[in-house]
Amino acid sequence: MLHGTASPLIRPADLARLHSLEVAARIVVEGLQTGAHRSPHKGHSVDFADHRPYVAGDDLRHLDWKVLGRSDRLVLKRYEAETDLGCTLAVDGSASMGYKGERSGLSKYTYAAGLAASMAYLTLQQQDRAGLVIFAEKVAIEYKPARTDQLSRICRALEAHQPAAGTDAVKGLEHLVAPAYHKGLVLVFSDFLADPETIRDTLDRLRHRGHDIALVWVLDPDELDLGVSTVSRFEGLEQDGTLTAEPRSLRVAYAAEVARHRLQLQKLCRGRKLAFVECHTSEAFHLPLNRLLVALHAERR
Repeated sequence: MLHGTASPLIRPADLARLHSLEVAARIVVEGLQTGAHRSPHKGHSVDFADHRPYVAGDDLRHLDWKVLGRSDRLVLKRYEAETDLGCTLAVDGSASMGYKGERSGLSKYTYAAGLAASMAYLTLQQQDRAGLVIFAEKVAIEYKPARTDQLSRICRALEAHQPAAGTDAVKGLEHLVAPAYHKGLVLVFSDFLADPETIRDTLDRLRHRGHDIALVWVLDPDELDLGVSTVSRFEGLEQDGTLTAEPRSLRVAYAAEVARHRLQLQKLCRGRKLAFVECHTSEAFHLPLNRLLVALHAERR
């Protein structure tokens, strides 16, 4: 067992109900240490990859003697290298994530933090590296993927953060496109209350850097159906002002807008072969975690 699992963000009962699937990128990954994931580089593991011509000075132990006997050609065997996975948990810490309706016991941020902490636990448990970025208008916290003492570090940061400020995913995630970051898996936990074009640009920058990406769309039940029955004053959490309205008259149009945004996010991910998972803060943690693990294993390439 890993140290740091005493965090209230990690619930052993939910972890026990997860599918027996590893946290996996659906692309080849670049790692720093030997691990269980396919590398883009050739190495010396047990899985044969291909041949290359012998060059004077090469180690004769890697000659393919069968090919030499059949065709009198000197070729060397090459094998697939394996590497560890660097998984970065990118958690939206903006003010809108602080919302908690009456039908949920947790705010969107706390729920997202619990999912992220659980994924960090699973990643480290399989001897891979986990990192954390908490973002809003800029990066609030950044820990590059690592192993040693990383779970307790990630949990403490998630627990200490208070949602604030607006959302700027481009600025918040810009560090992940820096050359210092090896390509790996980026899991983004957010309510994605941003213009779809901005989200698209951010995803494309991450993909261009070589990352595999999964989006976890975190919603409160109120955001699904505008489940308020009386005339109410709605207050923007990110300096959007206030609005007094009768929700029943807005419900149909509001539901259509949510459906439109969902479709846009799904299209963005489908067109780029990215995993997409929607979750609601009234759900038990193991449900979206299982959906995410399954999505990470779908259409691996």
